[in-house]
Amino acid sequence: MPPTHPGTRTTETLPAEQHDTVRRFFEAAVDDAPDALFLIHGERTWSFAEFDAACNRVADGLLGRGVRAGDGLAYQLPHGLSLLLLELAAQKIGAVTVPLIPGSTAHETAYVLGHAAPRCVVTDPTDEAAVRAAAVLAHREDGAEVEVIVVPDAAGDLGPLRGRCEDRPPEPAHREPAMSIRYTSGSTGRPKGVVQPAAGFAQAGRGIAERLGMGPGDRMFCAMPLFHTAATHMMLAPAIAARCPFVLVPRFSRTSFWSDVRGSGATLALLMPTQLSILMTAPPSDDDADNPMRVMFSHVRNEAFCRRFGVDICTTWAMTETSGMGTLQAPGTSEHPPKIIGKPVPDSAEICILAPDGTPVETGELGELCFRHPDVMIEYHRDPVNTKATLRDGWVHSGDLCSMDTAGNAYFHGRLKNVIKRGGENIAGEEVEFTIMDHPAVEECLVTGVEDEIYTEEVCAVVVGRQGQELTQDDIVRWCSQRLSTWKVPRYLDVRTEPLPKLANGKTDRSTVTRDVRTATNLWDRKAGA
Repeated sequence: MPPTHPGTRTTETLPAEQHDTVRRFFEAAVDDAPDALFLIHGERTWSFAEFDAACNRVADGLLGRGVRAGDGLAYQLPHGLSLLLLELAAQKIGAVTVPLIPGSTAHETAYVLGHAAPRCVVTDPTDEAAVRAAAVLAHREDGAEVEVIVVPDAAGDLGPLRGRCEDRPPEPAHREPAMSIRYTSGSTGRPKGVVQPAAGFAQAGRGIAERLGMGPGDRMFCAMPLFHTAATHMMLAPAIAARCPFVLVPRFSRTSFWSDVRGSGATLALLMPTQLSILMTAPPSDDDADNPMRVMFSHVRNEAFCRRFGVDICTTWAMTETSGMGTLQAPGTSEHPPKIIGKPVPDSAEICILAPDGTPVETGELGELCFRHPDVMIEYHRDPVNTKATLRDGWVHSGDLCSMDTAGNAYFHGRLKNVIKRGGENIAGEEVEFTIMDHPAVEECLVTGVEDEIYTEEVCAVVVGRQGQELTQDDIVRWCSQRLSTWKVPRYLDVRTEPLPKLANGKTDRSTVTRDVRTATNLWDRKAGA
């Protein structure tokens, strides 16, 4: 078992609230501040009590459709009010939610529906055809069919799930410890279902709110999709913990971001490095710093951004597997060394840096970042092999290359796994490789990430065609577009006729190929049409 690293705190004694369900955590805030403003969505607002009643109506509708505690409830809905209502309503009755990314193909959705085996899946007219096709394609071991429920829109109209009762539903006699199964692209070809405990939502919320000094006078601005842990655990939960308003906007937009911030009075936000870069591309204005935003937290600190917009950026690190907990700097920190990502959050969490043999590295040396807290992931759903590899003695092995200083601050240096982080989305290189390898004219394929000013990384595929068969870049793009979500389709392609270099053991020399493409200046770019 890795020892506690200097600068961290042990987890021997934890407060009783670690056992909170999402329902208890939210309803405690409602009972504490019923008339306080909870949600701002466009021109509409809800107090804590009003939104609690709205969630109770949806919970009543779910119960009317036969959804019970422990049932899987999948949804493939766009970011918006309907998704927020559905998620909290499901937690009211103890259902285990299975978020799906809107726009996923039928094949991608079918895998999750078959693997997670939810009782039903909720979607909207935009994704209805793909979801219905996925329900047919899904292979479930129990042979049961997945019920598809279509709701009108993302603006809060849940149609067939609208109940009548505004009273809180009865507490389930038995409740699963899991809040949700969230599928994330890791280092394997198939997405892994992270089983998150309900208590992790509350722990992340309290820890982040405390670290950022949040209170009722703050307003959390959310332009991140609610089907991601970054939005639910790192933005919604802290707002609930602080009893402050949650500002929900339909999408991130460079042109409307600051006007939305000013109009809503938002004081905090979580943004991806990509989004910070996009905001910096807007023409400078004399009133850039005239905004209410006091703190943003992100994976990097952009000093030019801080100066231009008058905002303090606190660096952070977290994973779906850690239930949104991780590391986080405090506002007002005087020094910001390159690559710093802060100390463990909540205070009761632990981090350590390990060498490949599992021993702690010396201060300042590189190793794998590991995180421990009682409310990290329970397991990978139906995946004991990957669970054992990632979760060991309560420690989540992140696969991220980090170091630590004498004060207990962690520093991020890259990823050990073959994961491409494009605009905040994790893309498993192997998933794209497997898809391309299915093409009848492909002999070999290697997928990696290359640097990008806007998206941090873009997908690059190196492909070797079969001898005697014609294979063009457009062929590969069309093939991938029919089988993968848009953001997973390679932007850069290197189509070759010669075999990829090999190591002595016969495996592809990934480091050599990756180094070559990352330094190449003539890669085929599908966006440039070159």
